[in-house]
Amino acid sequence: MKLEEISDESDISVDVGAAAHTKSAEKRGLEGKMPRPIKLVMLGAGSFFTPRLMNDVLQIPGAVGGEIALVDIDADRLISVRRVMKRLLTELRLEEEWKLSMTTDRREAMAGCDYLVSCIEVAGVACVRIDNDIPMKYGVRQCIGDTIGPGGLFKGLRTIPAWLDVIRDAEELCPDAILLNYTNPMSMMCLAAGRFSRMSVVGLCHSVQGTSHLLAKRAGVPFDEMEW
Repeated sequence: MKLEEISDESDISVDVGAAAHTKSAEKRGLEGKMPRPIKLVMLGAGSFFTPRLMNDVLQIPGAVGGEIALVDIDADRLISVRRVMKRLLTELRLEEEWKLSMTTDRREAMAGCDYLVSCIEVAGVACVRIDNDIPMKYGVRQCIGDTIGPGGLFKGLRTIPAWLDVIRDAEELCPDAILLNYTNPMSMMCLAAGRFSRMSVVGLCHSVQGTSHLLAKRAGVPFDEMEW
């Protein structure tokens, strides 16, 4: 059954596949305005994801502003990303709508927040090399070792304990917040959160929509004809 054939009277159990859960990037959000300002905490704000993610947040149609709290244990990277964010706010003419703060203490930022975004990297880049090199030594090749396979397991073993510490803090300081996880290994992180806590946790990844379009282009196949 195609999506356009589904009516209010249709069997809601019908399987309409991935198309039911994806939207065109050209469609910009829901209609209407947000009812109030929000507080969003960005953990691992030194990540290169931060400017692009926050650019999207700042341009949500109907947004009425609020506070973005940047958190990272690396003070130098934190200062750099704050500089980028201030410039972004200036270019978008949103300095009055959004307050920008930064801290190396996540608990200071998390109190009362509405959304908590995690882009943390535990133990730094040195471990990423080991995640790939050790499996390679034993004949296991990985295109990237942060999601599945032995590399993903290694990363999960060192990242999940830190993630659960974050959730403990969230249960205390912002129990009604929605936790948005961008940290890999995605499935392991979300599974651990679901087994550990009743907080609302959503796993997010840009690879599905981005990679599917990329592969269609490289293969010379119209995207609408792809099944994935």
